[in-house]
Amino acid sequence: MMNQERQDVEQTEGQREAASNGLPIYFAKTLAGMERLLKDELIELGATDLVVVRRGVEFGADMPTLVRVCLCTRFAIRVLRPVLWFKADNTDALYEEATKWEWGSVMSSTATFAIDVTSHSEFFTHSQFATLRLKDAIVDHFRTSSGVRPNVDRENPDVRIHLHINQNQVTISLDASGRPLARRGYRPTGAKAPLSEVLAAGLLAKAGWKPGIPLYDPMCGSGTFTVEAALWADGYPIQWHRRKFAFMDWRGFDEEVWWDVRDDLKAERQLQESIIYTSDKDYGAVSQTRAALSNMELDGRAELGRSDFFKLIPRTDSGIVEINPPYGERMQVEDLDAMYSAIGDRLKSHWAGFSAWIISSDFDALKRVGLKHSSRETMYNGPLECRWVGFELYEGSQENKTAAVKSETTPIVVAAEEEVFTESMQESVSAVEEPAAAIEEVPVAESEVAPEAEAKIDVDVLVEKPKKPKSSKAAKS
Repeated sequence: MMNQERQDVEQTEGQREAASNGLPIYFAKTLAGMERLLKDELIELGATDLVVVRRGVEFGADMPTLVRVCLCTRFAIRVLRPVLWFKADNTDALYEEATKWEWGSVMSSTATFAIDVTSHSEFFTHSQFATLRLKDAIVDHFRTSSGVRPNVDRENPDVRIHLHINQNQVTISLDASGRPLARRGYRPTGAKAPLSEVLAAGLLAKAGWKPGIPLYDPMCGSGTFTVEAALWADGYPIQWHRRKFAFMDWRGFDEEVWWDVRDDLKAERQLQESIIYTSDKDYGAVSQTRAALSNMELDGRAELGRSDFFKLIPRTDSGIVEINPPYGERMQVEDLDAMYSAIGDRLKSHWAGFSAWIISSDFDALKRVGLKHSSRETMYNGPLECRWVGFELYEGSQENKTAAVKSETTPIVVAAEEEVFTESMQESVSAVEEPAAAIEEVPVAESEVAPEAEAKIDVDVLVEKPKKPKSSKAAKS
């Protein structure tokens, strides 16, 4: 049953048993259409017994591998540890089954907890009522067994529990990651219509981009494509700056494992120099992107400038240009059809030799690009169904390309004959050099270790506890 694809997450109890090698089973959640990317990534990170399901991958892992996955995964949103599964046709049955389970094995009576729910069921038409019944079951279990009840804390719980209902199949899991892994820590405050970080990473991978391939981000917005590419090229784990994961509050967690894995990842780091050209016609967008790079200690990893895409000429003979134009949903444009048609014209006349990729939820406007696509995939940007469309641009469509702009002295932002900078414009561009004041830097002190939480999760029976290292280590860089 392992290493096969299933169409949904409904499973029998036997399928939820430990993997053949005795390791605990986890579930990495991702976006629709990114399951295969996540599977390949998990294999590279050391996971075993993989099963691809809809919007996720099940895998077996010991504690060091779990730490590595949470630190390194680009394509997972959360990592969950299923602990209880059963069939229930109504909320009373859910309550009865959940009350009988030994919750003291995973949390104390003084712990705070929160419940997230995902429901696709004709039996549970009100998902929030199902959540309330699970909460009652947990509280009543402790009240009966110890006389003390745990409290709910939706903002900062000691234990976060996930309730998944698929028809009459109920799965209850512990959250191993805590804060969603999509939140890398660089998002500028007040960013307009931003892409999900996980989506941006997946789109880059699906476009065939890898560090070393020239990348152009000419409508950078809040800079998600640029920062994800810069993090990839930097070689450190995507969550390198993060100091707190939910699994660190589990009983049986060994802090030495955390530091050992980080030491290994640091030794494995391979920095790859990459050409990343980033621009936008809006000064604020460039400023936000610069601040996001600075937050992740990636200053100078992308060449930034203010430019209108329709006046931009590439500085290399080949590479990938990715475009996230307005869809007409959250950012309004007077004539989307005309804009997309102009994008196609510009690509044909100035970007021969490149692969161009466009994401949009406006399918009619995409047709106005007027180019034959080489690849097309359905993706979701939040609730919006989008197309990620790739075009191979050939030399025959580029008679008017200006060779002079290939010089290293030519600014990325524009070809000199197409846009002239006045003193006032240059003054505004200089102002972009300063990171936005509202952006708070991510702490990077490597000696900081997350404080112990009062409530610990007992996972001696859930997670294979690694062997204690022979010698303890001091705080490491």
